[in-house]
Amino acid sequence: MTLAMQVLHEPYAHLYVGDYFTDTLDLSAHEHCALRLLLLETWVHGPVGHVRLARVAGLTKEEWQAIKPAVLPLLRGVQPRILDSLNYIRTFDGQRLPSADWHIVRSIVMERDRYACTYCGSDKQLEADHILPLSRGGSNAFVNLATACRSCNLSKGSKDLPSCVRRPYDRQTRLRYGPRRRTHHRRRHRGLA
Repeated sequence: MTLAMQVLHEPYAHLYVGDYFTDTLDLSAHEHCALRLLLLETWVHGPVGHVRLARVAGLTKEEWQAIKPAVLPLLRGVQPRILDSLNYIRTFDGQRLPSADWHIVRSIVMERDRYACTYCGSDKQLEADHILPLSRGGSNAFVNLATACRSCNLSKGSKDLPSCVRRPYDRQTRLRYGPRRRTHHRRRHRGLA
């Protein structure tokens, strides 16, 4: 693989457990994009069922059928390794991850949050933040992690989210993008759909 191609596909490599560059050498840009979205979903929410594959990949059913033979075997092959990695990460709940593992988790959190601070929207000096700090019993689970700019992360410190918000915390106080995915049922229940 040429250096230019490796640089092009570098952002996807942290989502893949294995040799991403070798395994995906023959994929088109469209297939890389679909695989990236499916890998991100697997890391954050667990394995993707057959019914949701096209929707998660951001494709129509016809587009999915065209790229499915190239993408699905890679996805299914790597899912057990991702689940093993998630189980390994869970063994560190309440304590810091080793730096190599933290780098991967941090990359996935930033990818999920679209490389913007979940508190203020900034895209400068980004870090990963434990919403409920490890010192207060927080975990390394993706639902407890958010992308934060350095300023927001430092001002939050070791406080939990409700105690660091400037106004009194209520149910309407939410992170900008939020680590939790809201379902259609919740939106309809709240009158938002």
